[in-house]
Amino acid sequence: MGLFFRTIVVVLIVLCVAGVPAGSRAQTLALTGPTVGRTAPAFSLTTLTGTHVTLSAYAGKTLVINVWATWCPPCREETPDLVASYRKLHGAAVAFLGVDSTEEAPIVRAFVAAKGVPYAEAIDVDKGFERAYDIQYFPTTLVIDAHGILRARYMDVMTPALLARLVASAARGQSGDFTSPYQQKIDALLRLPVRLHAGAAATLAAARRVRAAIKTAEKMIDDSDPAAGKTIDLLRTRVEEAAIRDRAVAALAALPAGDRRSALLLAQLQGDAATDRERWPTALAAYRRALAVAPNDLDALSGFAWAAGRLNRFGDAIGADARLVTLQPNDVEALVDLGLVEAKAGRYAQAYTTFDRATALGARQVRAHPRDPDALRLLVWAHLYAGRTYAQGGERTRAAAQFEEVARLAARLPRTTDRHDMYLEEAQEALVALELAHARSQPGLTLGAWTGVELPGSVPDTIKYRLILTGRAGDHVALQTHGVQRPWIASFCTDRLCAPFRVSVVVPESGVKVIEFQLIPNGAPMRALHVRIDAADAAGKIAGVTT
Repeated sequence: MGLFFRTIVVVLIVLCVAGVPAGSRAQTLALTGPTVGRTAPAFSLTTLTGTHVTLSAYAGKTLVINVWATWCPPCREETPDLVASYRKLHGAAVAFLGVDSTEEAPIVRAFVAAKGVPYAEAIDVDKGFERAYDIQYFPTTLVIDAHGILRARYMDVMTPALLARLVASAARGQSGDFTSPYQQKIDALLRLPVRLHAGAAATLAAARRVRAAIKTAEKMIDDSDPAAGKTIDLLRTRVEEAAIRDRAVAALAALPAGDRRSALLLAQLQGDAATDRERWPTALAAYRRALAVAPNDLDALSGFAWAAGRLNRFGDAIGADARLVTLQPNDVEALVDLGLVEAKAGRYAQAYTTFDRATALGARQVRAHPRDPDALRLLVWAHLYAGRTYAQGGERTRAAAQFEEVARLAARLPRTTDRHDMYLEEAQEALVALELAHARSQPGLTLGAWTGVELPGSVPDTIKYRLILTGRAGDHVALQTHGVQRPWIASFCTDRLCAPFRVSVVVPESGVKVIEFQLIPNGAPMRALHVRIDAADAAGKIAGVTT
């Protein structure tokens, strides 16, 4: 499922009260954020088209809100199903809204156009929605009934069947139920039949079992698969983890001081408990105590870096991440974490150097293991975050070079690799976002491998590309090919129509037009072609790309 990368996801808090079904029996669980079964928090957002939307505007309808990000693999995975669910469910009684709380409009606009997302998408610019709804995991799907009552708060890939069930429950004025046999296994794992007050040795052993059980539960969460019926209730699981962790903390705290092993485990568990509750100063102090006992403990260093970053204590966060890099000299992910926190601190020169180290290390590992798709995928990922960091720092040309490298390397991944299509798409979307953010008056073109659903009637033995045109809304742009050798045919397919060799299109309101560009052999032997595509607007301003 991929929910738990420290570079992009924060830990869920566990404080307020909500009723969450457990099998056929309802439990009272403590959660942060809005409570299922109670009035949903008000919000005010602006969509990509400039429309102002509020919760009250949806009164009388069941509202499905999907909180997502382009960098989130599970979000991208669920997008086609959400689009299909929208087409089936939306209408007079059901509305959909997408919310991106971590990215700027250009990259969101590029993704929405490339994927054909039909419902409104809003950017949570001031993080007001994120705070009101306690968004800690991506994707998160919220279902609010016609009376403004929150009926579901689901954190995982949403399937059409589950969403239809949640919407139907909301229409009846009932809250959603995510119970599954898989979740029941997690529940059983976290009901440890252990005694935490049976002497120092027994208490220490029991506390270790608690920590191991939580790690196992985290692995089961990561391995969940809603499409295969392995649905989880993440909020309930977090509460169950917190309950047994708190028992272990209380038991260890009651032991006499002086035992190094108990002191280290107690500090680690206290740090984890405070992190769960977003008590960042407490978490930082606890991890500091753990590091005083074991200065090179990787878990404590990682927790310390994360808590320090949440407190904007970037010097402490950078120091801890730099230590993690020293302790793990062959870990590309550790370098990426360091580069990201350096960028967050505004130390872009340092961040660029760190990302250069990350991509160089990743490239060495790929050369050493050329047939290892995991090594190649890690290198692609490092280049992707390097590009985003360059873009964030205003280095547009260097960012574009990184995204082009992502596309080049991603094309080498086996097509069966789960990130093959995603990285190709992200590279092109990032290049499109650079075009949109640059606010140029002339049209722009980017070309990438076609990874989406083929248009009706597409010929299978063709070379297909996703051609994305950017420009000013309403501009008429002529697209034309050069260098197509007979008997090959070049075809522009858009809006369910295809035109050979040239086509005229109107740039939509979003400023982004997605076209399926095909090179059809027409009986000729298959081979690589180098074809140029030019775009010219009414003023004669031209952009071009080459296959």
